[in-house]
Amino acid sequence: MDSITKKIERAKELIFTSRHISMATVNDDGSPHNSPMRFLYDPKLEYIYWGSHPEAMHSKNIARTGQIFAVLYDRNERGGVYMRCDDAHELAGKELEDALKIHNGFRVKEGSKPLELSYYTGNSPQRMYASKITNLWVNHAEKNADGLLIKDGRMEITAEDILSA
Repeated sequence: MDSITKKIERAKELIFTSRHISMATVNDDGSPHNSPMRFLYDPKLEYIYWGSHPEAMHSKNIARTGQIFAVLYDRNERGGVYMRCDDAHELAGKELEDALKIHNGFRVKEGSKPLELSYYTGNSPQRMYASKITNLWVNHAEKNADGLLIKDGRMEITAEDILSA
């Protein structure tokens, strides 16, 4: 198995087994903000979803910029998946109903009870958000003859690469 195939296999494993994602946004003053979030995704890997309070710093940043950068990784193993996501926004109407079906699918698989729509509407303190995945990358490191790291970078992959792996 070649190196890129291994990296795509690792990316697939991380996407399908990770429960949390590290999501970065940019504060109003330009400083970075990073939050661990519950990781939910649609079957085509077009969108990620999460629940949050609208007054959380990342929620305010998302309302202002609509952008996030997210990373999935395992602290014990090498490799990771990087995601650039645009059009991040709070969900309502049919979009919220569809996202809640995805969320509840994850909950049921994990042995939790499904959530009612009211969990993310009305006077509830939580809202559901989505963002479109626009780019995916895996880590690509260059090493010298001794196996020591000389350059660390990313190699772009597609959702299709992961889904067909």
